Amino acid sequence: MNRFMYNSYPQAMYPAPQYYRNEDVQSKGTLMFPQHVMYTTSVEPKFIEHLIQHKGLAVVITTTVGKLVGTLDDVFIDHVALVVRGKKHHIRLCEIVYFEKADEK
Repeated sequence: MNRFMYNSYPQAMYPAPQYYRNEDVQSKGTLMFPQHVMYTTSVEPKFIEHLIQHKGLAVVITTTVGKLVGTLDDVFIDHVALVVRGKKHHIRLCEIVYFEKADEK
């Protein structure tokens, strides 16, 4: 295509004109979520088992960001739920460096 270029900048050109279609432009399929989606997560069975043993107890979880002290509410395949001062925090397992039982005060 031989088009006029404004100050030698090709990005300053006007976009190509849109051509009209004679057929229906709406998609023939229905709008749905993709059916074949694969999610992957690293699973550490022993670490998850140790976390489950401390479920309901006061723990200190050290993450890559810092420490959280609270009650371990639940353990899932990819994260844990920790209640800190009445507020539930969901922490990804891949971000946990280590955890320990909290000192009773």
